[in-house]
Amino acid sequence: MDRESFLKDQLEAVQKALTKYEMPLKPKHARRLILGTHREKNAAVFWNAVNRMQLEKNPVISWKFCHLLHKLLRDGHRKVPEDSYRFMKRVGMLSQFWKHLPGYGGCIEQYCKLLVERLEFHKRNPIVPGSLQLPENQITALDLDSSFALSIEMLDQMDNLLELQNRVFDNLEALRWSSLVPQGQCLLAPLILCILDTSKLYDYLVKIIFKLHAQIPADALIGHRDRFKDIFRRTKKFYEESSNLQYFKYLVSIPTLPNAPPNFLSASDLDSYRTPHAYLHGEGSEGDDRSVAEVTEESLVDLYEESAHIQSQPSPTPTVSERDEQMLGLQRALEDERFAKERLIAEARSRIEQYENRLAQIQGDFEHARREADENKEELDRVKELMTRDTQRALSEDARVREIEGRTVLAEDRFAKMKAVYERFRAEHVTALQKLSELQKQLETSEKDRMDKEQELRELRRNLESAEKQQSALDDSRFLADDLRSQLAKADLQMEQLQKELSETQRENLKKLEDQRKSALQLCVVGIKKMLEKGLEDINNATTITFPPRKSRSPDFSGHCVSTAVVNCASAAYTASIQHFDHINELCKEILSVSLNAYQNWNFFELKSLIDKLLGAITNLPVQNDVDKEKVGSEVDLEMRRMDEAIRLAVEKIEEIQRRARQSSDGIRLEVNEAILGCCQQLMNAIMILVSRSRELQEEIVAAGRGGASPAEFYKRNHQWTEGLLSAAKAVGVAARVLVTAADEAVAGTGKFESLIVAAQEIAASTAQLFVSSRVKADRDSNRLSALSVASRNVNQSTAQVVASVKNAQATLNDKDVLDFSHLSLHEAKKEEMESQVKMLELEQELTRERARLAELRKAHYHMAQIVATNKS
Repeated sequence: MDRESFLKDQLEAVQKALTKYEMPLKPKHARRLILGTHREKNAAVFWNAVNRMQLEKNPVISWKFCHLLHKLLRDGHRKVPEDSYRFMKRVGMLSQFWKHLPGYGGCIEQYCKLLVERLEFHKRNPIVPGSLQLPENQITALDLDSSFALSIEMLDQMDNLLELQNRVFDNLEALRWSSLVPQGQCLLAPLILCILDTSKLYDYLVKIIFKLHAQIPADALIGHRDRFKDIFRRTKKFYEESSNLQYFKYLVSIPTLPNAPPNFLSASDLDSYRTPHAYLHGEGSEGDDRSVAEVTEESLVDLYEESAHIQSQPSPTPTVSERDEQMLGLQRALEDERFAKERLIAEARSRIEQYENRLAQIQGDFEHARREADENKEELDRVKELMTRDTQRALSEDARVREIEGRTVLAEDRFAKMKAVYERFRAEHVTALQKLSELQKQLETSEKDRMDKEQELRELRRNLESAEKQQSALDDSRFLADDLRSQLAKADLQMEQLQKELSETQRENLKKLEDQRKSALQLCVVGIKKMLEKGLEDINNATTITFPPRKSRSPDFSGHCVSTAVVNCASAAYTASIQHFDHINELCKEILSVSLNAYQNWNFFELKSLIDKLLGAITNLPVQNDVDKEKVGSEVDLEMRRMDEAIRLAVEKIEEIQRRARQSSDGIRLEVNEAILGCCQQLMNAIMILVSRSRELQEEIVAAGRGGASPAEFYKRNHQWTEGLLSAAKAVGVAARVLVTAADEAVAGTGKFESLIVAAQEIAASTAQLFVSSRVKADRDSNRLSALSVASRNVNQSTAQVVASVKNAQATLNDKDVLDFSHLSLHEAKKEEMESQVKMLELEQELTRERARLAELRKAHYHMAQIVATNKS
């Protein structure tokens, strides 16, 4: 009779516990079933009763079944996990049955998965009881392999418990249930067991992982640390969200985790670690917590038999009297007081536990803040050291700058002094040349007087001879002859005196002239040497100039102009013809080198031959004349308007291409097209601004330089500068049309992205030519020139963005083509590798040939442009 009554009582408890009503599982029914497992020392009676029920009838019944089985695993007899392992397939089928149902379906699926893996966990680890109560000495007694395997399985159990909590909270939020309504409490009730289990598993994991770090290198446990960090974050979030629910407040004490997980790399953190305590209210704190599983089996069995015996005895019919009613009232009052006292005690324990947890948290925060303060102090010291070092470096740099400035001032002073000396010597040289000219004139006058006196002396001698011939015949002329002889002797004396004076004057003048010439030549040699050395430096930077025709006609190259003339010759060769530049440039370098020795040794024969050779080469250069000087003024305005129209049409065309791309493409292709066209639009806007700034600067240049003439006269007078503007404007218009065509073909998929890159770079080069042509005659301090420089930099940046967007588009579209070589055999893979290497070599050779072809095309282009210019002239 006792056995039959027990079986009937167990079946009734299962039926009353597993109802379809959405309310939490009643503890008294679960308690009866737990006591039944301790009496039978197994779970056979429970599973026989469960097998008589249709769990698939209602999802609420299945949910309560999972909750009931979880409680039995925790608080039932130690044989419950082993007996339940045989029915693991039944639990798995229940999971598959409800997994597609909205609401409870996902929660039941995860709960069944948790229970199945929990049974397998206890099967593999029989040392771990269902209540998860492990003594401290048992954890420390585990060997290395067992600790490593147990830690991984505990991490898996934590993942299952936290995933169940996540699904319950998501379902509760989706259904908008409160924790104060029965439906919400029915869904939340199993999370109480999850809180108890996670607190135990968290504590064991911390201790086991610290133990593993003491025996295994830290690199081998990086996976444990990463998984534990994720579990710590999710567990802390679970506890915080559960603490905010009113339903859990008077049922379970929820622990508080610190702000940061333990640092397993530092063994000292284990000393400051505090075990999180979670317990049911009414069972006491963790120190004296005694679950039903820890109560001795004999006392539980006796308790159950006593209660069953009392229920089986027939109760005598009580006689109701006033005394009995008073006793019943007193008993009820006593029970109410006892309940109130227990509730107050539970609340006090809960508060104490919360205060302890809060104190531990505050201590942890204090330690964390102290560590941060130490780190900040170290960082402050490091920053101070860096600031001191930077200050010393700045002081040294300032001293160096001051030293350089001092050297610059000294150099400028030295240059000024040398310039003053040069001016003084130059003035003295000019004065000496003037004196020399006067002395030469005086010498010429003296020579003329001497020649006149010699002529007079010859006449006197002839007269004397005539007189001597006639002396014999003319006696009366004797006295005249004597007079003539005396005059002749006197004239000879005067002639000798004049010759002496003339020779002395010539010697003095020549000496002075030689001294002045030597001092002037020494100064000229120094200046010419510096000019020639400067010319050697400038010859490498000679780019663009037209050689003046008058220099071709005049071979008179003075010493102080050799440097400038030679550099201008190289620049003229570069501008006139790229084919003649190399030869003339080398010839100019040779002339400058020979000139240094020529002005030092005063040997100009070799220099003269080289200069004649250079004059011949320069004279044969073609003369550049691209535009008719008479029509140049009107053509500038016309070409600028054409350029504006071309840029405006390009902007409109790009906007039209954008509209078509949005209609005809989607996904990655649409994103790529939008990026490319957006950068092209930005480039065209920057070019429009550059053109506008260039026109404003040209207006300023024309207004400043034309005087009373018209703009057309100014353009005509400065026709070479105007030709540069015309060429740049034409290049910008053509490049804008090429860019639009390349962008249209690239977006439509018919063209190549490389064409778009080349077009963008070409239009940037054309705008750079326009910028350089516009600033040639501008004032360096002009605000419009500064605005033009900013606009030019914006064009360069926009061009770089176009190139970058095109390359990113290529990379994005190429990422879609995944190379799959899994179907190839070893022989086929080797064959494909060799063919790929052959193709790579062919492409490299083709690239080399194409580069050579490009260089030849550029040379031919320059040559044809020169021929066209010659024909026009």
